[in-house]
Amino acid sequence: MGGPPYQVFVGNVPYDATEERLRDMFSEVGPVHDFRLVTDRDTGKLKGYGFCEYMDLATAESAKRNLNGREYNGRNLRVDFADAADREAFAKKAGGAGGGGGAPISYDTPI
Repeated sequence: MGGPPYQVFVGNVPYDATEERLRDMFSEVGPVHDFRLVTDRDTGKLKGYGFCEYMDLATAESAKRNLNGREYNGRNLRVDFADAADREAFAKKAGGAGGGGGAPISYDTPI
C-alpha cells in the first residue's frame, strides 16, 4: 500500500486489554484513524495483537518510536509498521538527508 492510512502493528497486547484504553494511549502521539484488536473467530477472545491506523506517516513513525516497549497491564507492547511499504518509506527517510553512519535499520530482527 504505502499510503494513507498508515497502519502500525501492536503486539504483546495483554488479553484483558480494551480497544478504548489502547486507542487512548495511541492517541497520545496523534489522532487515531482506526484501532482494532484481533479476536479469535470461534471464542471471541483476544489474540494478543491489533492494528492502529494514522492518516500521516509522521504520526505512525512517532507511535513506533514512542510507544514501542511501553508497559501496559504488565506487558511491554511491540509497535512496528504493519505494511512493508511504510517500513521502506520510514527507512528511506531515516537514512536520507543528514544523519548517516551506523548500521542500517532492520525491522525484521526480533526485539
